[in-house]
Amino acid sequence: MLTVSSYRDCRDAYRHRDLRQALYDEGAALMGDVIVNLHGEAHRDRRRLENRLFRRDVFMYWEREVIPEVVERVLAPAVEAGTGDLVALARRAMLTLAVRIAGVDLQDGSDSEFDDLFEIMSRLSRASTVAHATGSKAAIIETGLRALDEFDERFLQPSIRRRMSIIESGSEQTPADVLSTLLENRDALDLPPEVLRREVAYFPWVGSHSTSNALAHAMDRIFDWLVKRPAERNLLGGDPELTQRFVHESLRLHPPSPVALRRAVVDVRLASGVHVPAGETVVIDVSAANRDPDVFGPAASEFDPHRDLPEGVPLWGLSFGTGFHSCLGQELAGGVAPDGGNHKSPLYGAIAVVARELLRHGATPDPDNPPSLDAESTRPHFGRYPIRLG
Repeated sequence: MLTVSSYRDCRDAYRHRDLRQALYDEGAALMGDVIVNLHGEAHRDRRRLENRLFRRDVFMYWEREVIPEVVERVLAPAVEAGTGDLVALARRAMLTLAVRIAGVDLQDGSDSEFDDLFEIMSRLSRASTVAHATGSKAAIIETGLRALDEFDERFLQPSIRRRMSIIESGSEQTPADVLSTLLENRDALDLPPEVLRREVAYFPWVGSHSTSNALAHAMDRIFDWLVKRPAERNLLGGDPELTQRFVHESLRLHPPSPVALRRAVVDVRLASGVHVPAGETVVIDVSAANRDPDVFGPAASEFDPHRDLPEGVPLWGLSFGTGFHSCLGQELAGGVAPDGGNHKSPLYGAIAVVARELLRHGATPDPDNPPSLDAESTRPHFGRYPIRLG
């Protein structure tokens, strides 16, 4: 493998069209032909189709109408109890949003049914990112395949039948979700059933787990900031643009995946002169690139939501990727970078919206129960994070 770690090289590797996605190769049984794993024309065609759903006006609707209602419902029991686990709360909130975007319907809407779906998505997430898992990778993949079968039978097939009935009857508007979009264009896409189920399953697990991990890291950074500056709690909770800057800075320091992998389909030469022979795997060290002092300054490894950056460099660095494989849900999760209030309709992102609600409810770390990292992954994510509320 060849590793690139400067911001410039990592950005160029992300954007180079002769470097294909390789991060999910070990989990191909669950990620084969999913949009994030496609390359070339196949990726372009699928992305163009799904981009019809992932538009800013759709994100605006979700942020203003859907996310606040979901967050209030998820936080209510913890607020009443005065305690909760930040990771569990975040995943529950983000999964509730993600399944609606994916087009996955709950059958009875009970807490137990949601818990079952959450557990299925946890197994799928672990198996799909098996490259970063600890333990027996073969066993993890087998567990993921069983989870995919269960997801298909219990949740996906009823959702497909419901949408096909709407599409074929034309009696009502088709839901604005990924599954409906794929079904309406099934003839042009020629998606086999096994690819359809992998594609639809991908959105809930990635939308819930990566976004909830990002929220946990952001709140951890905010808590640490407020320990030294307690007077800023009300300011931070009341200023959505400021909260968003904290989230973006945390995303820079804690990218959802610390590395990305690409494989050269032909001989490749990056702009800096780095040569990648055909067939070789490139490790894009996102964590190092996001801390490149040539771009982010001599204090690049420090948390500073007020840092100034060169023109064209996102506040979150390369945490959402860049180029034709950049994250589809980037604006939904992180919003649009602040521009001094010039946006007539600002978009702050789900992570910042949930962070503000947690601050509004007085969230603080539980001093008697410190957080711990996820021991089942080499990714530095929290496995649990007890908090107090009220």
